[in-house]
Amino acid sequence: MSEYFQQQSNAKTHYGDIDLDERIIDRLPQGAVVKGCRGHGASNWNRTARLDFEIDDQLHSYFLKILTGPKGRPMVHGEYESMRLIHESVPKFSPMPLAWGSCIDPTQHFILFTFHKLSQGLPPIPQFVNAVAQLHTVKRNPSGKFGFHITTYNGTLAQDNTWCDTWEEFYVKGMERILELEEDARGPSRELRKISAPFLSKVIPRLLRPLETQGRKIDPVLIHGDLWIGNVSAQAGSCDPLMFDASAFWGHNEYELSTMRPLNNEWARECMEGYHALIPKSEPIEDWDARNSLYAIRTYAHDSALYPDEPKFRRKLMEEMQNLVAQFAEDHNEARG
Repeated sequence: MSEYFQQQSNAKTHYGDIDLDERIIDRLPQGAVVKGCRGHGASNWNRTARLDFEIDDQLHSYFLKILTGPKGRPMVHGEYESMRLIHESVPKFSPMPLAWGSCIDPTQHFILFTFHKLSQGLPPIPQFVNAVAQLHTVKRNPSGKFGFHITTYNGTLAQDNTWCDTWEEFYVKGMERILELEEDARGPSRELRKISAPFLSKVIPRLLRPLETQGRKIDPVLIHGDLWIGNVSAQAGSCDPLMFDASAFWGHNEYELSTMRPLNNEWARECMEGYHALIPKSEPIEDWDARNSLYAIRTYAHDSALYPDEPKFRRKLMEEMQNLVAQFAEDHNEARG
């Protein structure tokens, strides 16, 4: 386990019986007889459970997530739409979302998925990168725009998925939103604000504008959006990966690899190499490492906002932003093509 992800991986494990709300029961198939619902798995933001029921003496299981609070309903709606499109693209590598809604208790909200048995540890690298590459090649956004048709959430953080004509515009808007949420969570930092200005106005254009100028073009592909090691597992009985807990959008395929950089280990490096053996790096290739660093900064900003009591996340965020500002802020005019 990477030292960086220790905090995120310390999720609460759920146990014990769960009393099912009638509105959840209403979403089961006709003739279903509930046999039990018990805590199953672990999560940072919601309660998770295995729901068992019988139809004509045949046992079936669903995976249930229950969220509490005012953000719960838009969170399950965003996850449902994210996983619906991902499952349409790679059904072998993702659970099918079945239903979502609010409980009789208006503070509680739910989402149901097909149930999958998982094994311990991460999936083999060849199978994992093949699944991600399939996700990025099956669908293209026919409108050619970047964004998503609904607000999605990374943890409890609402993403700015406003439709944009360029990847640069979309990424700037997303970073502006996350930096605002990070400041809301931790309080203002004069140093971070000072770094953010050239980062947003100079570094991002310098690294992303060349992707869409001088005859180059990015096709927006469906992105999982939060594909860190806590949101992928190996399916029991096979080597196939299972990707879940998505915060999807249509974007640049290389963004998906941003969560590999904080791992900083051989597994992550082999994943990136294996992925790009299937899907080549975007031009200009010489900017690839800096782009990967740029995309990882959004991960650092998310974590800094989600875990405001952990100082290392803001520290890492500022260090990485400063590194790119030092390298690229002065030559940003080259991005104008």
